[in-house]
Amino acid sequence: MNKPDFRIERILHAFVDGELSKLEKSRLLVKMENDDAIRERACELRRTKEWVKFSFEGETAPTRSLPVNRNHFWNSPVFHVAASLLIAVLAFSAGWIGQSLQEGTVQTLAAGTASNQPHHVILHISDSDEARFTLVLNRTRQILEKYRGTDVQVEVVANAGGLDFLRTASSRHTESIKRIIAQYDNVRFIACSKGLNKLRESGLDAIVIEGVDTHEPAADHLIHRLTEGWTYIKI
Repeated sequence: MNKPDFRIERILHAFVDGELSKLEKSRLLVKMENDDAIRERACELRRTKEWVKFSFEGETAPTRSLPVNRNHFWNSPVFHVAASLLIAVLAFSAGWIGQSLQEGTVQTLAAGTASNQPHHVILHISDSDEARFTLVLNRTRQILEKYRGTDVQVEVVANAGGLDFLRTASSRHTESIKRIIAQYDNVRFIACSKGLNKLRESGLDAIVIEGVDTHEPAADHLIHRLTEGWTYIKI
């Protein structure tokens, strides 16, 4: 990378981290308006930063020294966090991450149908926001109906605040979720096991709606699906 490119890269990192002054930010925005490559790089860095934050969500620093034994290290939580982070970054560089859910999502998916390639889609929610989850359900039904009879697979993954919609004690969508699960055999609703454990430790009800999977942490499942080439859509 030559010096001008290196300087822009540093500025873009500062922009994503919110470290630019008002004047510097305005200058960069003007430059981004006229340079597609810089604009795309800024979007890539921002997405990577958000995924890195997600990869470390709920993780805490070790409370004791790491064992010297190498075999113990490979099985340690620190190693798994590092591996998850590496895979996440590689996922971004390979272009596996989708955009935020928008009106054109189904039309975008339709573009690949002509090639007879099956579609595998993950809708991910981590906020306790009724409007967002309603959108998740609507888009799930829309995708399933549009591609009925094809090899499309859809998974709705919830963690953090999103668990509120998959728990019997807090969800207003119990019947809707049960109907979708009963009507389609190519859809799964998945609740983060780590998040549910935290709820139990806090004395809260962690019972999920019938048919919802609770087999693993959301981060592990998402990273696994990304390595398989699934389309990821964060709501």
